[in-house]
Order: sequence, then structure tokens, then C-alpha cells
Amino acid sequence: MLVVSASQDGTSRVLATVELRHGRPFVLDVTTADADWCWLTLKAPASGQGRLTSAEWSTRDVHLDGRPRSMTVVVPTFRAESEALAQLARLTAPELEDAVARVVLIDQGGTLAAHPGATEALAAAGERVLLVEQPNLGGSGGYARGLHEANRRWPEDPVFLHDDDARAQPETLRRLAALAALAPHTFFGTNLLDVDAPTRLQALAEGVEPRTFRWGPTDGVDERGTTDVSAGSPDTWRFTRPDDRAEYAGWWGCLVPAGAAGRLGLVAPYFLKWDDAEYGLRAGQAGFETRNVPGCAVWSMSWASKGTSASWSSWPMHRNRLATAAAYHAGPGVLVDSLLHQVKHVLSLQYATAELWNAALREFVSGPGWLAADLTLVRPRAQALIDAMPSPPVPAPGGVAGSTGTPPLGRPRAAVRAVAGLFRPADTPGPRVADLASPSEFGWVDGLGSDAVVFADGTAPLLRDPRRARRALVRAFVLHGRAMLRWHGLRRSYGSALPVASSLAAWQERFASSPRH
Repeated sequence: MLVVSASQDGTSRVLATVELRHGRPFVLDVTTADADWCWLTLKAPASGQGRLTSAEWSTRDVHLDGRPRSMTVVVPTFRAESEALAQLARLTAPELEDAVARVVLIDQGGTLAAHPGATEALAAAGERVLLVEQPNLGGSGGYARGLHEANRRWPEDPVFLHDDDARAQPETLRRLAALAALAPHTFFGTNLLDVDAPTRLQALAEGVEPRTFRWGPTDGVDERGTTDVSAGSPDTWRFTRPDDRAEYAGWWGCLVPAGAAGRLGLVAPYFLKWDDAEYGLRAGQAGFETRNVPGCAVWSMSWASKGTSASWSSWPMHRNRLATAAAYHAGPGVLVDSLLHQVKHVLSLQYATAELWNAALREFVSGPGWLAADLTLVRPRAQALIDAMPSPPVPAPGGVAGSTGTPPLGRPRAAVRAVAGLFRPADTPGPRVADLASPSEFGWVDGLGSDAVVFADGTAPLLRDPRRARRALVRAFVLHGRAMLRWHGLRRSYGSALPVASSLAAWQERFASSPRH
């Protein structure tokens, strides 16, 4: 037996009950206009006696005031040839001809066309693919180029921004095409689920906290990616509600209204990180709405598996956050929050992250000149900083290398020990060691009060280095003090510079001046 249920304001009811016989397919019409959620439940006389092989909530026959808007899909890629070609095949499948008009592949590595199988894949897609080659201008440059080409060639079609390694089911794209016809001036985001744990929700409605200017969920989704949609039915869910506010949509899968790029300009030249949030804030100021509709989802890698917090990308990520905060006239709370996090980085042995953040803050305080010239430079500069960082000190004989994990301290005692560790010699006997399986499990509390954090997967350990810690901490206080003194001027300068740097004219100049592969 198949039960179709719905809920509104947490109260559930049964819409329809159908007895299934002989494995025959059937079509069931239900009215869902006044429901927040609808879902299916399969009931069998005994365990193992029933199986649902497939089910589909279909929008194919919905009558819209306007025609379903077939979309242009923009997919930037950088030396991920197999993923990009697989994405192209999925998006240009015959079943999506009505929803996806074409795919714009932005190859920023210059390797896609020569990859085995690329010639055949491009030929199979035919006129439904446009391949554009350009230097690596980051996600910002890839999406900016895709929006530019779409706005120039097909201005009447909405544009779906999509990562090369994210997977959207065909029904998601059909729903987005229908939504584009129903609300042609609305940005639509997609729910982000973990490809390795398919029922774990990583993101749904997201926004920017005004005081600290940190991005994150505006609903009840756990930003660590532990929210499991298979735990309970929709009437019991507390992590999302139909009226949850969304200020931007992540570009793992975001539908941009037709003509929006012509009104808003293109992407902030950030290379990566914060470009999607800034574009959403800009769209909101221009009168566009952003909605993230449950049931329109993509699957991608989890945040933890990407490991961005201690990599080179933490430099542009922090710099871009500060630049966006200044451009949108945030208060100095963002600097207070930044300094508090820097103290946490240092006290929890995350010296590389602290030094990358210091570099980001130093560049931000220098003014917005980097917006015009940094796209091709930030990655090698950040990587050079990492390469120049000192190697961890060699543990004393019988020290960390031969130690086993020690029981964690309470947070107050750990904090006191961490502060004392700024002055205690690194080779103090009897070190406290935190043992973790991999960096993806690491949280700042694990390093607080520890002399070392070691990882079973072979990742280099984090070792306490008092001199390096003091140096990073002093620089953090000096730079944040300088930023605080200049905050009003920085808000004016970034507020003036960012719209110019994001304009169509500025991007056309970048595209024209960037050497091709």
C-alpha cells in the first residue's frame, strides 16, 4: 500500500491511499496547494514483502501562465576533465531537452578538449554545448564568463550556475524550469546534500549574519553537515520551514533569472569564496528575491572533505569576507569576530590558518586595488606563503612521536593551559596529545591546551610552537587595530570600488587581456 501524506504547520494528514497490485505502474493526482510538505510512505503486510522501485513527483503536465523556461547551464572546470565530461553528458541527456537548452563549459585549465573521449562527448552534445577556454580565473572568473556569454547570446533564458562535480537529478532541473516561469524575477537555490552520505543535508536556506558578517544557515540546518533528512518524516522536521529566509544561493546549483546579469553586472572578482554570497546581497538590494526550495537538490562533496580552512584558499576566503562586509557597510563587529577567531586559531595550534588570515587582513587594509589585478595572482601568492612556512619543530626524544593520546581537559583548564603554552618551552616533558583520525575531525577545541594534534591518516601533526604563536598573535592584534582605525574609510573605498570591479565592462577587459592557453 502506498500512502501519500502532507503536512502544514507541523500537522500531518493523508492525501491519498493506493493499494498496489501486480507491480503495475500508475499515475496518482493529488492536490497539494495548501501543504508545506508532501511525501510517500510504502506499507507492506510484513517486512520484505513490498518494494518501491521508482517514484516521481512530476511537473511535466503542470499548466503555467508562461512557458517553462529552458535554461543555459554554466559549468566552470579546472583540470577535472572526467567530471566535466560526465556533467556534460548528464545535462545534455535527451530527457532534459525541454529543461536544459545548452551547456556553457568554461575550461580554465586548457586540457578538456584534448582529454580522451572529449571529442566524442562534445560531438554528441552538438549545438547544446559551447566550450570556452580561458586562463584560470577561479570560480569567480568561470562563472563571470559563463554569465557574460549567456547574457550576450541568450538573454531571454535563465542561467543555472553549477559545479562540475555536483549532481542534480533531472527532476530538479525540470522543477527549476517550471519555477523560472512562475517567478521569473527570483533567484532559486538548490539544497546541498553529501554525495558520500546521500541523506545528509549540508545547506538549504543561507544568509549573512549582520553583526559578524559570517555566512551560514538561516534555518535549523547544522552547518557541520550532520542533519539527516531520513531521520523522521517532514512533519517532524525542525531544521527547515517554508518561510525560512534566504539571502543568497550557493553556486553548486543556483538559477539566475533571465536578464539579471544585465541589471546587476557580473561576479565580484574574488577568484573563489564569497562571490555567490555577494551576488545574492547585490541582487537583494536590486529588488530580486532568493528562494531555496526543498525538493530541488544537488549532491556534492561535504565541506569537511574539501578541507579549505587550512589550505591556501583560506586567504582569499577571509579577505573576500572582509571586502564584502566593508562594501555593504557592515559595522566593526566583523573585525571583532575576526580577531576572536584569530585568537582561537593561535591557541589551538592552527598557525598556518592564522598566518593566512593575517595575510588576508593585510591585503584588505591596503585598500581595494587588488580587485583589479589579483585574479591570476592570489593562488600562487597564497601557496608561496604556505611553502615558506617553517616546518614543525622536531619533537624531543620520547616526546610527541612516542606519545599516545591524553584525556581532554575541560574547556576552562584547556584555555588556561593554552595561554600558558605561549610562553612554555616547546620541549616540555609530558606533552598533552590529541589523537584524531583525520583533519576532517579536527575542531579548535581539540587543539586548545594541547602540545600536539596527531592524525592517524598520516597528515602532518600540529605541534605547539610558542615563538610562532606569539608572532602570529601580535600581528593579528596590530592588523585588526589598523583595520578598526581605518574602517569608515575602507567602507567608502570598497563600496565604491566593488561595483566598478564587478561590472560588465571590467570583466570584458579582463577577458580580452587574459592570455589564452
